[in-house]
Amino acid sequence: MIPEVMYAVTTRMLRSKNAILRGYARFTVKGESYPGIIPATDAVTEGIVYFDVDELSLKRLDAFEGDLYRCTPVRVETEKEEMLNAETYVIRPEYRGYLSSKEWNVKEFVQKHLKAFLEIYSGFQKNS
Repeated sequence: MIPEVMYAVTTRMLRSKNAILRGYARFTVKGESYPGIIPATDAVTEGIVYFDVDELSLKRLDAFEGDLYRCTPVRVETEKEEMLNAETYVIRPEYRGYLSSKEWNVKEFVQKHLKAFLEIYSGFQKNS
């Protein structure tokens, strides 16, 4: 959702577009500042779709997301109503209890948590 985080993990500036994901809702992970998404009928989640993600970047993203999430194929819709196949990280069913009932707010995250989050995860790719 945040290009700076994507760069911190992949070390690549990837082409992207704003997109929406229907049928999924996003909540804050309990005790954390970051989100998780789960299937939810009638929900709509705003996000970003990235293009031309290479294998090394995918491996880094998988390692970054960890066991809490499963990479899942989805269909997203761009601002121009273009439907695209994509993949996203969804909270695994066995970990849904880790989510709070608070919807995750990207603006709040950027204002309050992004700097510290990037400091924690800077250099992540060097360890993966």
